[in-house]
Amino acid sequence: MWHDLQRPMERTVGDQTGWERAFEEYREQLRTLRTRLNAEAYAFFDEADVHDGELLEFRVIDGSRPAPLSSAARVWTAPMNFPVAVEAAVLDAGDRFVWRISYSGVRRATVEFPGEDPLFYQSGEGFGDWGFDELTDAGRGFLCHEILFASGSIIVVEFQSVVVTRTPARAATCIPETDLLS
Repeated sequence: MWHDLQRPMERTVGDQTGWERAFEEYREQLRTLRTRLNAEAYAFFDEADVHDGELLEFRVIDGSRPAPLSSAARVWTAPMNFPVAVEAAVLDAGDRFVWRISYSGVRRATVEFPGEDPLFYQSGEGFGDWGFDELTDAGRGFLCHEILFASGSIIVVEFQSVVVTRTPARAATCIPETDLLS
């Protein structure tokens, strides 16, 4: 549907209706997940203006054998406790906020870069604009966050829990009063 949206001359009224219906169905589905997220995480998935934003960072942390806090040997974690974590940072479309997404209990993380079906991509470029993302139920207590980029790249993370924070993209600047008078 995103590809079709990029070709306005080829769109029909039926395409627009289909897009609106799909979006409303997704919003309904997202509402069913509200109780599985804290308020900040739900606000991100529901309201963050990240379409045309920019992926700043994507990290995978293997916690299966964490660094020791002392000289003791590192111990492997118990099997099946999903020790992998993923962290991502995205700059919103208005360059106002950086959203940090920390997934824990990761069952699956995939990155396809560049994608097979890019919208806007030339060899050697980055991920490009953050296009669309969806949060869905992945079954067995896991959620799935799928992100599509203009480069055709796709990131998929299946996880048990998520923490989302938002910080200003730029520190406020203050011009000293003396500079204003000169």
